[in-house]
Amino acid sequence: MLRKAIYTTEDEQYLIEIGKEWNFHTENTQEPLHSLHPYPAKFIPQIPRKAIENWSKEGELVYDPFVGCGTTLLEASLLGRNSIGTDNNSVAILVSKAKTAFYNSSEFDALCNFSSEIDLILPNIKPRPDLIPQNKNFLYWFSPEVIDRLSALKQMILEKSEPVQSMLFAIFSSILVKVSFQDSDTRYAKVDRTVRPTDIDRVFKVKLAQVINQLPEIMVPNRSPVSVYQADARNIPFIKTNSVSLIVTSPPYLNAYDYHKYHRQRLHWIDGNIEFARNIEIGSHDEFTKPNAKPDQYFVDMDACFAEWVRVLENNGHCVVVVGDAIVNKEPIPVGDMFVKLMKNRGVELEKRWIRTLHATKRAFNIQNSRITHEHVLLFRK
Repeated sequence: MLRKAIYTTEDEQYLIEIGKEWNFHTENTQEPLHSLHPYPAKFIPQIPRKAIENWSKEGELVYDPFVGCGTTLLEASLLGRNSIGTDNNSVAILVSKAKTAFYNSSEFDALCNFSSEIDLILPNIKPRPDLIPQNKNFLYWFSPEVIDRLSALKQMILEKSEPVQSMLFAIFSSILVKVSFQDSDTRYAKVDRTVRPTDIDRVFKVKLAQVINQLPEIMVPNRSPVSVYQADARNIPFIKTNSVSLIVTSPPYLNAYDYHKYHRQRLHWIDGNIEFARNIEIGSHDEFTKPNAKPDQYFVDMDACFAEWVRVLENNGHCVVVVGDAIVNKEPIPVGDMFVKLMKNRGVELEKRWIRTLHATKRAFNIQNSRITHEHVLLFRK
């Protein structure tokens, strides 16, 4: 079997050619605040920005069912659209809330001052055993000295008020893999490396400095409100029927990642709900690499999501979906084509489709281990 990124019955080369308008290879994909936290397979801000500008108006409601690190929500807020985001992962909720919060000048000053507090206070704080996650595997992933320092840093953060606390916790979460023995954000394997407590101070301050530099870009007047809910995207009763003008999202890729696994140590440290993230995860890699695995459940789960999308979308509302195809049990799965079929069964027509090419050095995937070089952009209208 030829292993490739796209398995569609459509004219692949034509869709790639017209998909160049979604590539954005020469643009800055990190600001404002979009580099706050690593997240597997997050999409670049230019994608929701283009969708929001093209298929919604100021004051309308934008929804992202799989909010990830809040890219769609922040872009919607900056463009004057109200937005709602949902996710089952506590890390996603934390980062999205931190990134989209409204900060005033005193809160900005508090973030600036925290860097000097790390130098003056953190070395003198005693470890807080009560703030250390009670997990028997922690010594496998962190040295004892690092665990103690992280508990002291967590205590400092807990003393701050919102939204400063959430932003500091998002930064705290973002550095955890770097100061652990986990190989990378997209490779759940142990590697031998030396991490000193002072390394925690250093990498935290570097990330905090980046945030302080970028934060003024979102501290602008007339930003629209954002709501973030930890929820199962298959059941969103808190969003009113026919209230959403545009959905922009990138669903979990079938058989690509286990989002709770790559964030597991983070979930422990931020006191997140690990069971909720794990038990309702859609498309998990562990599930679909089992012997004789079949993709059926993924599409059952996604169709349940589609049912809710159709309910909350207003008439003539649009939906932009970015998704890749997959391989399950050595069989290619045309995920994009299946999405088109499932949405049509629910009375939602495909208005247009493209295939975008991922930049070779800007992918959120582990490039060395990933075959994902292209992904579908699907535009639906109710």
